[in-house]
Amino acid sequence: MSFVYDLPKYVIIVGAAFLLHELSHKFTAIKYGYFAQFRLWQTGLLLALLMSFAVGFVFAAPGAVYIYGINDDKKDAKISLSGPLSNMIVAVVSLISYRAFFIPLLAQIAYISAFIGVFNLLPFGPLDGNKIFKHEKIPWIILMGIGALIIFGI
Repeated sequence: MSFVYDLPKYVIIVGAAFLLHELSHKFTAIKYGYFAQFRLWQTGLLLALLMSFAVGFVFAAPGAVYIYGINDDKKDAKISLSGPLSNMIVAVVSLISYRAFFIPLLAQIAYISAFIGVFNLLPFGPLDGNKIFKHEKIPWIILMGIGALIIFGI
């Protein structure tokens, strides 16, 4: 029953973390001179909402930023890095704030942001981690380490 009560809060946290992640990709791509556009995947949004009610777990994949004309693997890796980096910045700031003010919401934001960042750092398929691991190993290791420490509460 508690999850149903807290569901709107988790949907907002996940949605904000997802939005920040995707906007980071978009603005980094624009900084490098590429055209970047977010495309909504309505089926993914619907699946995420249904899954949250069915299994009590909120995870959204309602779309992604598509970058056009990219032909530089290093820049592509840096653009990919910007999403998980934004999640880890939010996670670290939220965790530090939680330790200072003891507001449970801040711990939840830290955990969810770190989880989304770590998930996207997995080095396979279309995930950001695939490009980052190939071309930016040191930042990949650092971000994965920070995320793991936050997720596992170390």
